[in-house]
Amino acid sequence: MQDVLKIIQSDPMFFILSVIAIGGSIGVILQKSIVRAGFSLVICFAAISGIYFALRAPFVAASQILIYAVGITLIVIFAIMLTSLKHEMPKIEGESFKNALSAIISVSIFFVLSYALTGNKWSVFETPIACPKNTEVIGLRLLSTYALPFELISVLLLVALIGGVVIAKKDKKNV
Repeated sequence: MQDVLKIIQSDPMFFILSVIAIGGSIGVILQKSIVRAGFSLVICFAAISGIYFALRAPFVAASQILIYAVGITLIVIFAIMLTSLKHEMPKIEGESFKNALSAIISVSIFFVLSYALTGNKWSVFETPIACPKNTEVIGLRLLSTYALPFELISVLLLVALIGGVVIAKKDKKNV
């Protein structure tokens, strides 16, 4: 944890990437166009991946890019583009009050979590813990011990994607 605090204090890229991630997440919320919101989501995920690289966690950073920034975002955008709703959503009575209340609650939770994370003295180990190369160990385990579950998950995701396309089709007679 002490290493993380040193990186946060000494590395300005951490703060730049944090601002980009926060800006991307705000863009997801505020964009009217769903495609632009999807691109804001990609920016947010890429910035979070950069933070993982700064924290010296290359496997988690690469997984963030491959799984979230590319995979999940593309699936969401394709699903939304396949459904292609052309009409506007009706206005709900009391919606602005609910939005203001949600904003107040979100900001309150942010400040409570910020205080909890920065206001405490975290106990840290004086000597660094020796650990193996995490990427190598994870890769070897995925290709040996956990090869079958890894492949089954990929087949499950493929079936879910095909099912989403079938459900999104408008003309159900040709399915």
